[in-house]
Amino acid sequence: MAPTTRFWLAVGTPENWYTAFDYGYIWGLKASQRRYWEALAESNDIVFFYATTPVAGVVGCGIVRTRLHQNSPLWPEERARNEVIWPLRFEFDVLKSFPPESWQKQKIVLAELKARARSGFQSLEGDIAQELLRALPSGAPRELLVATPVGLRARLPGITTGEVPAAAADPHGHTQWLLAEIGRFQRYVADTEYPLEIRRLDVVWRRVQRSVPSFVFEVQISGNLVEAMGKLKQAFDLWNSNIFLVGKEEHHAPTNQLLGGTFHEIQHRLRFVELAQVEDLYQRKRAYRELESQLGILA
Repeated sequence: MAPTTRFWLAVGTPENWYTAFDYGYIWGLKASQRRYWEALAESNDIVFFYATTPVAGVVGCGIVRTRLHQNSPLWPEERARNEVIWPLRFEFDVLKSFPPESWQKQKIVLAELKARARSGFQSLEGDIAQELLRALPSGAPRELLVATPVGLRARLPGITTGEVPAAAADPHGHTQWLLAEIGRFQRYVADTEYPLEIRRLDVVWRRVQRSVPSFVFEVQISGNLVEAMGKLKQAFDLWNSNIFLVGKEEHHAPTNQLLGGTFHEIQHRLRFVELAQVEDLYQRKRAYRELESQLGILA
């Protein structure tokens, strides 16, 4: 049974909302608001964007995607003080929004929200949420981003022309390459050998350059399975990342055994992906990108 959608009201200055859009759709809560952050259901809950004075109204809404811990200043006040004020962050996709340049004229003003706006992030009743959903425009403007996201590289995720590590000679490197390319197809900043203190993670996907990894992959071809899972647990503990172990079919059973014991804390977070599934996913995504390119509809 699918979880019930919950609705939330996120309150911030227009400048903070501009930053949220500019850095790839991200919002943050204070450490004292952890109970709200932990209650957010990924890929399910809806958050409404309330911009304070001089806008003073709801300007859009989005669906929660990924909850993350971050320890680097992002919003103007954080950068000015060089400290993190809102470390409990989440990424979202915009569902509906007025263009930012017209927010002072185009917004949804409800009397019952004006006083509540002083309370910051909070849950929202279903009847109010439905009223807002009806009043907001359908969809979001293409020019929603106020500036080019810092994570958007010059090479958009298209068809790769670089040399591919040979699967037979270097199966580990080949799988890393495939995972990184899949991430770029999906418009993530994808990196291999990402530093994690004195160790390195095989592949990570980040929404933008300044963000922590949203997705972390460890490729298990041979070597120490416990070490690979230890790195994934550390990534989850540090950033609340989505974690994946990529390996052979024969690694599935020992992985489940470890998840039932030593690594029980990530039992419901870690996903096992077989090597063949990675190859299949890459080929399918590449085929779609090639077709889109041929048709001239590559986004």
